[in-house]
Amino acid sequence: MRVYVKFENGFEKAFAVGVAIVAMAVVFLVGYLISPGAVYAEWDSSSGFGDSYYLREIANNIDDVVGELSEISGTLYDIEAAMP
Repeated sequence: MRVYVKFENGFEKAFAVGVAIVAMAVVFLVGYLISPGAVYAEWDSSSGFGDSYYLREIANNIDDVVGELSEISGTLYDIEAAMP
């Protein structure tokens, strides 16, 4: 498959670059907002594997997001099933 993109002038090129930069910034911002304040495992000398508190916090946040996405998916499925 080949995708051919042609820009007619410099404005279109600049606009496409601007849209790409804004899209990357939005992805970064969403990732920053949904991640907890500390996304690292702090070493604890009493444990051979370190303190996994932050990792558990991240896993809980991921579980919350997956649950919400699953609920949205179920709602969309119900809407689609109700359509003629």
